[in-house]
Amino acid sequence: MTLASSRPYHRSVMNANDRSGQRPRRFHTDTFEKAEAPRREALLAVALESFASKGFNGTSVNELARKAGISIGALYSYFTSKEDLFLHVVEMGHDLLVEALKDVDLDAPFFETYEALVRKARDYARSNPELNLVYLDATTQGLRHLSSRLSGRLESVTAELYRKAIDAAIARGELRANIDPGAAAFCLDNIILLFQFSFASDYHRDRLRIFLGLEPGETLDEESLIAAIVEFARRALGAT
Repeated sequence: MTLASSRPYHRSVMNANDRSGQRPRRFHTDTFEKAEAPRREALLAVALESFASKGFNGTSVNELARKAGISIGALYSYFTSKEDLFLHVVEMGHDLLVEALKDVDLDAPFFETYEALVRKARDYARSNPELNLVYLDATTQGLRHLSSRLSGRLESVTAELYRKAIDAAIARGELRANIDPGAAAFCLDNIILLFQFSFASDYHRDRLRIFLGLEPGETLDEESLIAAIVEFARRALGAT
C-alpha cells in the first residue's frame, strides 16, 4: 500500500472510530491526537506497510521515522514505544472489522448470515491485506506479550455476534438444540479465519490450494468454495 492510497483509508478508520460510540483502548499520546492529520496519516501508513512486510520484530523505529519524515523524538512523543505503535495499527484493523459487521442481520436465516460473514471476511481481506498480515503477526506466540494487552478485544466482537446468532437460530429451530453454541461458534469462525488469511498470506493461500487439489495456475472458484463452506456448516449444525 502506497502512502497516497493509504491516506483515504486512514481517514475512514478515524471516521469509523467517531461513529462507533465506544472509545477504543488508547495506545497513542495526546500529542498524536493534536498533530496535523497528514502527519498522523503518514506515520500510520509507513507503520502499516513495514509491520505487514517485515513483521513487528523486523521493523525499525528509526526507519519508520525517516520514511514518515519526522524525528525519532517526534515519533516517541506520539507513541511511547514501538509496541504501542504496533498495537495501535492492530486496533485500526479491529475498528474496520467492527464497522464491516454493523450491517449483519442477526434476524435473517442463520446460514444466510453465515454466508454473509464468509463474504465479508473475503472482502475485508482483499481490501486490507496489510492489516490481515499484521493481525497474523500479532497472534503468534512470539508476540503474546503484545496480544495479551488487547485483553481479547480482537475476538470479542465476532464471538458475541456468533453467540447471539446461534442462540436465535436454535430458538427458531434452524439449528439442532443439542449443539454447544461456544464450540460451534469456535469452529465456524476458524473456518472463516483460515479462508480470510488465504487472501493475504502466501502460506495460507498455498495451503488452501493444496487441500482443494488445485494445480499450479488453476483458478480458484471462490463462489463454489463459499457455497461448499456454507453447505458444510449446514450439514454439521442444521436441524434437518
